[in-house]
Amino acid sequence: MKRYSLLSAGIFALLFLSCDKSSDVVVSDSGISPRTPPHAPNTLNAAFSRGFGINNFGVVTGCVRNGYGQIVAFALSHQGIWFSEETVAPEGIPINRFSVNDKGVIAGQKVVPGGIAPVFWKNGQAYDLPLLPGYPFGGVFDVNNKGQMVGESLNGNYVSPTGSRPTVFSLEGATDLGTLGGNIGGATSINEKGEIVGWAETSTPGQTRAFLYKDGVMSDLGTLGGPWSNSTSINNKSEIVGRSVLADGVSVRGFLWVKGQMTDIGTLGGNGTVAQDINDRGEIVGYSRISSGPFHAFLFADGVMTDIGALLPGNDSRAISINNDGDVTGYYSHPNGSIHAFLYRNGEMIEL
Repeated sequence: MKRYSLLSAGIFALLFLSCDKSSDVVVSDSGISPRTPPHAPNTLNAAFSRGFGINNFGVVTGCVRNGYGQIVAFALSHQGIWFSEETVAPEGIPINRFSVNDKGVIAGQKVVPGGIAPVFWKNGQAYDLPLLPGYPFGGVFDVNNKGQMVGESLNGNYVSPTGSRPTVFSLEGATDLGTLGGNIGGATSINEKGEIVGWAETSTPGQTRAFLYKDGVMSDLGTLGGPWSNSTSINNKSEIVGRSVLADGVSVRGFLWVKGQMTDIGTLGGNGTVAQDINDRGEIVGYSRISSGPFHAFLFADGVMTDIGALLPGNDSRAISINNDGDVTGYYSHPNGSIHAFLYRNGEMIEL
């Protein structure tokens, strides 16, 4: 990893300054060019990468396999590319949510003996976060502009943990948010008001529900008729998205929750939808099965779900994050088994 250390630190410092509205640096480009990949002339140049987060300045973060076969975090902007020195997955690429706030702080996970641990990166430096007592593993799923971070704490095998808790992480310590009566849960998103969403088990074993944690109280958001739901994102208008099983116990739908009302947002023709993120304009992204079988990334706006496609016809694609300008990042699969991060902007999907 020494190959990346000096370059990474310098480029990430530029990324951080360009994203900090309070700095003296003038941001001349608030996003990524719709036709030129943001890392030009650099490239991820990897067979496996996933985009997980995009901030309001167009900085994309996620994870990528480097030239040494290690999975590391990355950040891309019009100014360059940064790679973490820390390995963030022991093998393969995990389905986890790295996120980046508007000050360029990236939050996620790193590999430790036996599993993963919560970490964030600022100005190119990694900061380890304290763990909950009795929970040796964990990861951060979201960070807001105040630097508040949420995720989950894990014990046992981190791939199939025997226990998990929705957690607020900080350098001062970790806070267990509790559950809805059961033993497991996770926190997935936090807005600028400090409202938190996620999922938690009820007193009925195996039954999990989407929750909103506000003013010290965790509230069950209900379901779309079936026994479980989970929430994935909350915007600054307290609008929440996620997924829920229907009354048939099989079909899964993405939902929008507004002022106590949970609404099914539909599908792209198949029998499954996951809503992953929502911006402050109420635009939702995620992925939904098309009639021929694969998942396709979608954009849901003004009551209409639009298939934003895949870079190769018929292939799987998944939208994970959207900023307030409507820029989207996620990943798509290739027939050869490789996975690639993408940026979707102005109606065009670009491989990163």
